[in-house]
Amino acid sequence: MTLTARLSTCSFRGDFEACRALCDSVDRFVAEEIEHWLIVPGKDIALFAPLGGGRRRILAEEDFLPRGFWKAPMPAPKLRRLLRLPRRNIYFTPFSKPVRGWIAQQMMKISATASATTDIVVHVDSDNVFVRKLTLDHLAKDGRVRLYRSPVKVEQPGHRLWHAAAGRLLGLPPSDFYDAEYIDALVVWRRSALVAMTGRIERVTGSSWQVALARTPHFAEYVLYGVHADKVMGLDAAGLYAAPDSLCHSRWSGAFGGRADEDAFIAGIRPDHVSCLIQSTIEMSLEARLALYARAQDFAARQDAG
Repeated sequence: MTLTARLSTCSFRGDFEACRALCDSVDRFVAEEIEHWLIVPGKDIALFAPLGGGRRRILAEEDFLPRGFWKAPMPAPKLRRLLRLPRRNIYFTPFSKPVRGWIAQQMMKISATASATTDIVVHVDSDNVFVRKLTLDHLAKDGRVRLYRSPVKVEQPGHRLWHAAAGRLLGLPPSDFYDAEYIDALVVWRRSALVAMTGRIERVTGSSWQVALARTPHFAEYVLYGVHADKVMGLDAAGLYAAPDSLCHSRWSGAFGGRADEDAFIAGIRPDHVSCLIQSTIEMSLEARLALYARAQDFAARQDAG
C-alpha cells in the first residue's frame, strides 16, 4: 500500500516573507504528490492568498481551534517587540485559564492532523526551507512511518516539564524523561497514531482532548505524540519506525558571529538533511537569512553532485 502525505505549516503575517521562501523551496524540492497546507489567522488569508494554488491550500487557523477560543486584541508584531509583549497571541476560553499562542498552535497542529485525508502529516514551520528533494521514501518505508526518536537526553528544564505533562495526560507512571527525545524541526506524524493519542488523552482525563490540552500550561505536541507511540501503543502497533537522525539541519538559538560561523553552519549540512532551519527568534535580517538559505541549497546541490 502506498501511503499519502501532506505538509502542514502554521504561520502569520509577521513571518510572511520567510513563509514565502519556504513555499518556493517546497515547489522546487518536494515531490508533487505531497500537498501543502498553510494555516494562518483568518485576517491574514488575503495576504497569504498569492502563495496558494496548485498543491497548496490556505486555511484559517480558527477552523482548527475549539469553539469558544477568543483571541485577545494585540498590536502589530513590531509594536509588540517595542512594548516587550509576547510574540504570540493570547486566547481566552470558557473552560480554562488564558491559553498562550504557542499552546494554541500546538492544538492547531493536532487538529489539522486529525482532520487530514492523508496517512502522513509533516509539520514544517515557516522558518524552514528545503535544500534538496523530499519524497515519500523519506517519510515511510515498508508501510511504516518515520518517528524522530533521539536517545540523547536534552538537559533543559522545559523538556522535563513536557515529558512530565505527557505522562499525566497519557496516564503513565510519573517521569520527567521517557527514554527519548522527539522534538525536531521537520516532524513526521502518522494520522492514525495521532488519533489514537487524542483518544487516549480523553479516556485518561475524562474530557475532550482540546479541553485537556487548553488546561495544560506546559506541554509539547511532539513529545506527547512520541511518548504515546513509544510507551502506550508501541512502535509496531503504531505503524512507525524509529529514526535517530534529523532530516533537518537546524540552528535553534544564538545569533551568527560572522562569516566563519555561517560557514561552519553550512558545512554542517549532511547528505541526509533535506531541509534547513534558522529559528525565527534569532536576530537576523530577512536578507541575511535568505542569503544563508540560498547558500545551504547550493551546498546541498554540490554534495549531491559529488
